[in-house]
Amino acid sequence: MGLGILDDRRLEHVPGTALLTDMLDAQHHQYQGRDTSALKHGTGRNKDVVLVPQPSESPRDPLNWPQWKKELLLAIISIDTAVVGAWGPMISPGYADMAKQFNMSYNSLNGGLGWAIFAIGVSCFITNGLAVKFGRRPVMILGNLLLFISSVWAYFAHSYESLLASRIVGAIGMSPFEVLTTAVIADIYFVHERGLRLAVWGLCLSVGVGGGSCISGYIIEDLGWNWTYGICACFYGAFILLIFFFVPETIYRRDPAYNVDLGTVDHQAELLDGKHHANDEEIKGGAMHMETFRTEPIYTGADEKPLTFWEELKPVRGIESDENLLAIIFRPFGMLLFPQVLYGFITYGLSTSWLVVMISVLAQLFTVPPYNFSVSAVGLISIAPLVASLLGVVAGPLNDWLVKKLARWNNGIYEPEFRLAPNILTFILGIVGFFGFGACLENRTPWPGPVILYGIIYFAMAFLNIGQMLTLISIFGYITECHRSKAPEAFASLNLRNFYSFGMNYFISSWITSQGPLQVFSIIGGLHIFILLLTVPMWVFGKRCRSMTARVGFYKKLQGH
Repeated sequence: MGLGILDDRRLEHVPGTALLTDMLDAQHHQYQGRDTSALKHGTGRNKDVVLVPQPSESPRDPLNWPQWKKELLLAIISIDTAVVGAWGPMISPGYADMAKQFNMSYNSLNGGLGWAIFAIGVSCFITNGLAVKFGRRPVMILGNLLLFISSVWAYFAHSYESLLASRIVGAIGMSPFEVLTTAVIADIYFVHERGLRLAVWGLCLSVGVGGGSCISGYIIEDLGWNWTYGICACFYGAFILLIFFFVPETIYRRDPAYNVDLGTVDHQAELLDGKHHANDEEIKGGAMHMETFRTEPIYTGADEKPLTFWEELKPVRGIESDENLLAIIFRPFGMLLFPQVLYGFITYGLSTSWLVVMISVLAQLFTVPPYNFSVSAVGLISIAPLVASLLGVVAGPLNDWLVKKLARWNNGIYEPEFRLAPNILTFILGIVGFFGFGACLENRTPWPGPVILYGIIYFAMAFLNIGQMLTLISIFGYITECHRSKAPEAFASLNLRNFYSFGMNYFISSWITSQGPLQVFSIIGGLHIFILLLTVPMWVFGKRCRSMTARVGFYKKLQGH
């Protein structure tokens, strides 16, 4: 039992568990009496960190790309994500005025435009299937193209029906950024590097959401809501070109032996011995062991030539998976039967859904007495989550540092559950934020109270997630390392929460009107407490859950094995 995580009695090696630190002294790497210096390690202060996964010898392996190439790719995707993050909620400061323009109630407008959230939820599964079948790159290019088309359409829209149709098309274009970005980060970075990169990407997303609303309030007030889409169209046109020229395909099939954190065999030993583990299973004392026999050598990829710049420009490289496309599209539904994915769906999905919903009702809450905010002032409320997001970027380095620290305390062994440690901060701050926000609105306190608490809620979520709203460090990082081989499918299944967001968005306005903000946000705060307490059993039993999903035939079939 390492640091409260129960050991597994069935598998000798549980997927996700890996040797992360092995420094015996200043000169030698060793673990369990074996010299591990043959394994590739980090540099500098990370020289005792074993690279997980181990990179192959191929120049085509994204893990071997020059650092500048990785960071440029991340920068383009992250900045693009910021604009995508702004695209959805940017017109929300003008909802009150738009409801009058279209002769609709606030709740009808808010709920109707929420169909875009439903469209994201549906299209994520198709996006994931296409990305697995044909690669990440063509799907991201297509997503930006759809966002460009929908933004031009919305700019010229003069009716509610036309605006709604354009937003549904744009929502389909947003779906690649819901399911693929975190998988791309897992493709090109090692375990100990991901937290910082996920934080940078999550920061850009939340800056887009918050900063976009701040700016859009003035645009709507001075130029009209159509212009928010006109400006976005210019950005998406530029990003189509940037992704085409500087974001190559990141999928690479390396020998399974290099994935030292995946599989039910000890791939560290396999790499050190130059052998494969056979499928022979031997039951001894109630435990399952894998024997180490194999004739053919590990394929290193050293004979592969690097792709030229022009070869990398191909929009579609070819078929990346031999699996049936329909099977890939529907597999995420089965992924929810995995305990780790179901946990991620409940914690990440439901929690971030509340943030999406809160943005949609800000105009309803603050354009009436005692606040009487203008459209631009409603937009400025997003400064609070923007500042919280800037502060919350520390979640990434903190998560990476904590993972390495816990691994060293655990005799060098890394467990994906270590990613969940910062959830205690989310638990405490979320209670303060949700209950305090509702109480301030109910008691009509001065505006700094609810606005600051709104920011605290965002700051709390920075330590929980790395997806729709903030850095998503713990949950997505955890699932990436438990199911990296099926990461896009896992992320697609998490985005079933868009259906929940759609439902909440449809009645949240009338719920607040009928029962008041105190009761509404107290109920949300109570659900927040229950959801975060699920971290305790997942920490304790997570390793056994990973073992179960790796060896039970039912779960193997769901993974396509």
